[in-house]
Amino acid sequence: MRRWWAATVLVALAATAAGCDGGSPPERAASTFAPEAGVCHATASDDRSPEAYVPIACSAKHEAETIMVGRFGGANAAASAPPAADTEGLWQAYASCDTAAHDFLAGEWRESRLAMRVLTPSAARWTAGERWYRCDLVEMVALDRWTPNPRANSLRGALAGESPLRLGCYVRPELTEERVNIPPASCTGPHDTEFVGAWRAEPEAGDLTDEDIRAGCLTVVARYVGAPERELRGRLEALPVFSLEPEWEAGLPGAWCFLHTPGGSLDASLKGVGRGGLPPAR
Repeated sequence: MRRWWAATVLVALAATAAGCDGGSPPERAASTFAPEAGVCHATASDDRSPEAYVPIACSAKHEAETIMVGRFGGANAAASAPPAADTEGLWQAYASCDTAAHDFLAGEWRESRLAMRVLTPSAARWTAGERWYRCDLVEMVALDRWTPNPRANSLRGALAGESPLRLGCYVRPELTEERVNIPPASCTGPHDTEFVGAWRAEPEAGDLTDEDIRAGCLTVVARYVGAPERELRGRLEALPVFSLEPEWEAGLPGAWCFLHTPGGSLDASLKGVGRGGLPPAR
């Protein structure tokens, strides 16, 4: 299956555990290092060593902001290695960060050009006794330039109201194995593509094809415009962009979903327009 991955900066994860419940690390623990919440970092690095940890005030220019620090515990803390991709322990840490991000931003990060990163100790630091996980947010430049965009203030409440960080409307998208180009456009001016929401597969979905994900996005499109899927044929297409990498890593595949008009342009959002507001069939 083709995936248009944005960048590995979205998530930095290491090897195996199974949950985030309370408890104490093994008695052999030698390291007491743990990161802090409420601080920022000059670069969105995945170097998790204490030596590389240099937090700064969020009023200074930075790429990443730590919004929460959690702790593995109990049987999970007794595991011999940190959590690997696609494990229950990693998903629990990811879900905890996800909830914290929604509360911190006052909105859904998946509907914006923000990335959420979940960092855990390296294998060596885990062996030394560290059992933390860290939740970071990173602002990206644009949908088709998925690299950190430095800022000099906190993201707290950044998605409240009509935030400029939210995904919106676009024109003439070009999506290939080698290239992602989605120029932004005003939703009140000419455009042919509009973000409608994120789709996520069920945990038991198994292997997914492009067709499965496109069908999932078609359902999201239909719900967004307020019309049955059968009414979209010849009028709108579902366009998935597979960039929700933290969820793929954690074991729950997802995609950004866009509606696209194959034969003409729009000059207003199609949100909630119903059957009568759809473009003519072609």
